[in-house]
Amino acid sequence: MARGRVSWRSRFLGIVLGLLGAAVVLALVGTPWPVHSRGGPVLSECDGALRELVIHYTLDAAPVTGAIFSEFLRQLKAGIDVHVVCPDRAAYDDLCGRAGTLRCRLWPVVVGHEITGWSRDRWLAMMPGPSGEPRLLISPRSEMGADVWPARRGDQEVGKDLARHLGRGFASARSDLFFDGGDFMADSETVFVAPAVPARNLHQTVDNNDQLSQQLKILLGRHIVLLKDAPNHHAGMFMMTAGRRTVVVGDPAAGRRLWDTMDPNRRSTCFPQTPDFSDATREQFESVARACAAAGYRVVRIPTVAGTDSRTYLTYVNVIIDEQPERRVVYMPVYRGADEMNRAAQKVWESLGCEVRPVDCTAAMPHFGSLGCLVNVLRRN
Repeated sequence: MARGRVSWRSRFLGIVLGLLGAAVVLALVGTPWPVHSRGGPVLSECDGALRELVIHYTLDAAPVTGAIFSEFLRQLKAGIDVHVVCPDRAAYDDLCGRAGTLRCRLWPVVVGHEITGWSRDRWLAMMPGPSGEPRLLISPRSEMGADVWPARRGDQEVGKDLARHLGRGFASARSDLFFDGGDFMADSETVFVAPAVPARNLHQTVDNNDQLSQQLKILLGRHIVLLKDAPNHHAGMFMMTAGRRTVVVGDPAAGRRLWDTMDPNRRSTCFPQTPDFSDATREQFESVARACAAAGYRVVRIPTVAGTDSRTYLTYVNVIIDEQPERRVVYMPVYRGADEMNRAAQKVWESLGCEVRPVDCTAAMPHFGSLGCLVNVLRRN
């Protein structure tokens, strides 16, 4: 009888503990980002040496991205791994043939489904947690257009595809928030958030901006600055964190001064849209500069030309930064025919002590992106 009573009590205790455990699991599932609460903060855009990168490559996008990737990859130093997400092996082989001999190492990630050529927006890379938790790849709640665009539907799966490819030490998770990865600009202290994030989430996933800021702070592990009046594009098109509490912000006024000195025949070559030098557009960039200064950052301005379509940008902040021991290396987009602006932008980055390595991104501009839109940083040392 004694053994029977102990057995019954053990079974009862097990049932109770099981029910409690299930309740905890259900509570966590209903709470935004339960996995990340045990992980590290979002990766900085400017701090630490590049260690692993991710790009997307498809044959249909090769006329746009092939030359850009080839020029960029040839400049990367040894010791950097680049994971190439592609729908099939033929796409990977095509990129290898275009790029030729490299010092960095390429690794194929053949996913077997359609994807777009844009890697930056698909997921956010997190740092490892303090207790050895895996590095998380946080995907948005869903991709815009996924219900009608097969490649976007495929993009939704890339975070999971990558975690499976990378294996131990990495895991994928999906946020309850709508966003693109390019909507955020982070350093080791702060994340600046483009207006698209509140626009997509207010009264959908959160009730107000305070709630959004709090949930973003939990998700990203950094101080949050919501940019209330900024250009209607990804943050990386109009600003870039540069380390040492410095932010580089686009300057349409400087862009116009240089634009006016350019030969009119070259203008249409380097910029396929009508430039927007309106007071309203300049004020949006000024608002970003003021918000960064109010957050305690030094603001450095760099020439920029925005199009009247609010999507086409001649931008020099859509960069990839590699913090090496001696200096930061900046892989900076340049544009054919915009020699005056290319030189002026390079001088701005060099004034910050950076080594500039140019990458011709002319082909990406008509598709509303540039270098930073095509490359996602997975890990830094």
